[in-house]
Amino acid sequence: MVRPTLRLLALLAFALSLTAAEAAGSGSGGNSSSPAPGGGANPAAAGAPSPAASPAANADAALTNGKVKIAEVNGDGGYRLPKSDIYADTRAKMMKRQVLEEYVKFLAPLKLPKTIWVYVDECDGGDSASPFYSPANRALVMCYQFMKMMEDRAALIAQAEAKNPKLFPMKVNRDGFLAGVFAGVILHETGHALFDVLDVPIMGREEDAADEISTFVALQFQPALADIVVAAYSDVGETFDNPPTAAPDTKAADYPKDKTQQCFDDPFCAFADVHGTWGQRFYNTLCLMYGGNPTHYAFLKTGGWLPKDRDCPAEYALVRHAFAKTIYPFIDTDLMAKVQARAWFRSNELK
Repeated sequence: MVRPTLRLLALLAFALSLTAAEAAGSGSGGNSSSPAPGGGANPAAAGAPSPAASPAANADAALTNGKVKIAEVNGDGGYRLPKSDIYADTRAKMMKRQVLEEYVKFLAPLKLPKTIWVYVDECDGGDSASPFYSPANRALVMCYQFMKMMEDRAALIAQAEAKNPKLFPMKVNRDGFLAGVFAGVILHETGHALFDVLDVPIMGREEDAADEISTFVALQFQPALADIVVAAYSDVGETFDNPPTAAPDTKAADYPKDKTQQCFDDPFCAFADVHGTWGQRFYNTLCLMYGGNPTHYAFLKTGGWLPKDRDCPAEYALVRHAFAKTIYPFIDTDLMAKVQARAWFRSNELK
């Protein structure tokens, strides 16, 4: 599971954004708070291209995977009807952007022994609920609350970047930030799903491994896409703090009611958690980025974003070796080439 602020993962730069500029869509569907997937066919398959379809449409038609499915309930397309009206607009935007359909296409190269289900819901946990993977039913659940919170935070991030531009390794616009955050969270949870269904042995914390696999995958795409990983992650880092060192006053008027936020404010809970601190995850991500492409990301070392004596290429090599041994054998290389060649980001997200 991803903590909605300090636990943001190494973001993967591929499409799937939630933009404020897009018009709200609509859709019908049932309401389910249970992670159990429903039946139904992949809605993306309904629009099979005609013989006169464009080359891009024909290429997309090949990006199918019978083991990665959208969990529909009562024809909702996998986008559960939220219980709270406050998330209706978020749902409409996600449907308009077809985030589930895009996600299924992105995972087309995977050759899985078991089916992974995916859907969006208003998750348990209140306003701070964030995406998670449920091993019990192999369901990856995206939460409306998380994306709304990121939308609300986007303005603060833009203000921080404008006020202190030297504190950010790279720049990203609002749409690009939302695209990176959403996509990265999904890829992190996909890491958990792959560890589960492929029975991948992990030495160390699973959360760290999920961070590493998402960053590694980002680096397999063009640098222009991977750049958004660094930019979006840096933006988050400048707006959210690391855990405090002093215990909180639980009787204070501003003591949070949300249990997740209570953990953020409690050094014992935060430092003893299965996730690393925000700062650790941020610098680990930068290290893998530099290690994977020292020439393109040379500024991370020369600009003082990483210690000069940290051997990031060696750390990247370890992750690459682990990926080659555990995940790569389950990838269709022909389909992977199609995924790498496809334009996942939209023009407004790349500005």
